[in-house]
Amino acid sequence: MNIHIIGGGALGLFFAAEWSGFHQVTLQTRTSEQRDRLQAEGIRVIEDGCESIHFVQTADSAPTETALTVVAVKQYQLDAVLPVLPAHSSVLFIQNGLSHLRKVQEIPHPAVYAASVMHGIARQDGRTIQVNGRNTTKIAGVKGGSPAVWESLCTPQLAFEWQEGAKEMLLEKMAVNAVINPLTALLSVQNGVLADNPHFRSTAMQLCEEFALTFPGRTAEDVFQSVMDVCRKTAQNESSMLSDMKKGHETELDAIVGALIAEAAEKGIQVPAFTLIYHLIKGKTPALMKE
Repeated sequence: MNIHIIGGGALGLFFAAEWSGFHQVTLQTRTSEQRDRLQAEGIRVIEDGCESIHFVQTADSAPTETALTVVAVKQYQLDAVLPVLPAHSSVLFIQNGLSHLRKVQEIPHPAVYAASVMHGIARQDGRTIQVNGRNTTKIAGVKGGSPAVWESLCTPQLAFEWQEGAKEMLLEKMAVNAVINPLTALLSVQNGVLADNPHFRSTAMQLCEEFALTFPGRTAEDVFQSVMDVCRKTAQNESSMLSDMKKGHETELDAIVGALIAEAAEKGIQVPAFTLIYHLIKGKTPALMKE
């Protein structure tokens, strides 16, 4: 299959590397520096103490023969990407949170999918990713599409799991992201510290209670157990929000916590812990203080 990936972050590099030996892959990056380096040196993957190099073609836009476009950019970058998507390809969106679902439902493409990536992937530099743990990638149709497509895109090391509802699938991951990302970013700690520190665990439980109130379907205890499981499995990992804050980059705070607060407000639900953390992170992030 001809696959075009937009975004040279951790997930864009991961999927480009995984598919490079099985499909025709092009990768579109934000900067020419990253594009030139990838073209010359390839994608470097570090996993289980081993290194591998994967070469892919880079491109400034999707080739005309593109069958699948993978949008692997942050939520806040979507508005710039949507107008330039190739008209006749299927599209897969890989973003955290829920706020992009309404936008992507409106694009005129024949098949639109959403993904929830459960792997632990961290980008070390413009061409290097560290795979900290493999799990699965869940896929759901936003409109049109077929699970058969994803069966053909599996590789020996990359599995896809079809889900019936996009919102329900994204909510499952959002429950974890909404607790781990802002707490670790605010406290500047690795994921495992949230499980080890009793005071941080107590705060996490309060956030889980507010999440369950806002999105009823799972109990607060179920959400809390999921959060703690992820914290322990990724104990040495640094959340994407903490990483973004350390680099001075914009975060997905609005896409994750902001979307939760807006949902709660529509339902008349009070979420004081999430609201407090939201404003503390806004104030701690210089690029966002002027908003």
